[in-house]
Amino acid sequence: MTRRRLVAASVGLTLFMYTTGSQAVRAAETRISIGVTETMETFNPYGDSVSLMYSVWCQVLGCLGTYDFDKGQHVGLLVERWEVKDPKTWIFHLRRDIKFHNGAPLTAEDVVHSINRIRTDPMSKQRQNISAIAGESVIDKHTVRITTKEPTAPLLDYLFDRIMITNKAIYDKYGPDVADRQYPIGAGPYKFRELIPGQRLVIGKDKSHPMWKQYPQAPDEIVFRIMREPEQRVTALLNNEIQIAQFVPPASARACRAQPEPQDHQVSHCRDYVPGDDAQSETLGQQACPSSRGPCHRSRHDY
Repeated sequence: MTRRRLVAASVGLTLFMYTTGSQAVRAAETRISIGVTETMETFNPYGDSVSLMYSVWCQVLGCLGTYDFDKGQHVGLLVERWEVKDPKTWIFHLRRDIKFHNGAPLTAEDVVHSINRIRTDPMSKQRQNISAIAGESVIDKHTVRITTKEPTAPLLDYLFDRIMITNKAIYDKYGPDVADRQYPIGAGPYKFRELIPGQRLVIGKDKSHPMWKQYPQAPDEIVFRIMREPEQRVTALLNNEIQIAQFVPPASARACRAQPEPQDHQVSHCRDYVPGDDAQSETLGQQACPSSRGPCHRSRHDY
């Protein structure tokens, strides 16, 4: 599994799994804040190529699929299934129950538009993700054909968690600048609420999205706060200003673990940063800490 796939899957699990695994998380708590280090500098979803924003935009705009570590295989998100017609031809069948946040149905034209925009947008920093693709076309309203330059067995590693789907009709009506800034309407389980570049990004649950039938306890709002210094993130974690901290150095993690359990059993999670350990150094906290282990603990995942 590639390093970038680990990152994307880990952030996705953070969004969906934070409220599970501990009775200490109360049902009334519907917001979590995450202290992150990566920048969010643009409203253009294709104008960044950082791990955090790939994962966030996939939750808002929607991605074709992801990698399920529990199942050990790729699974569809916006697509329900796919097939390989020949070594260079892939067919993707879209789910028919997915709509954009404005109620418009997701169509194959939106997928083709999004791939083409990654290729042609002057601000795009994601062309490497479609470098294997020779062309894409609409078969029908819910079916997309993608052809590759050469036989590409790991094509899903390039497409899933990497290709954000934007609304073609809104882009055609308003153009990229207005569409991105004023109409960031996606087909993902969360809606865009606020972006202040270099400070914070806020996304909120789209309660009508069919995915919530599977993840009913996911938080209603997630706030990503830029905190560049490790001490700032750890202090905010201990003060319950944030509930998840990204990239916590070992020394700070030891201090965090030494703190007593909060009296109100508020869950916070301090995750160690271990240099050279990709799975450890590139993920956010994936689960709430069982209260018996205190507010902070080190958890390792060997993928």
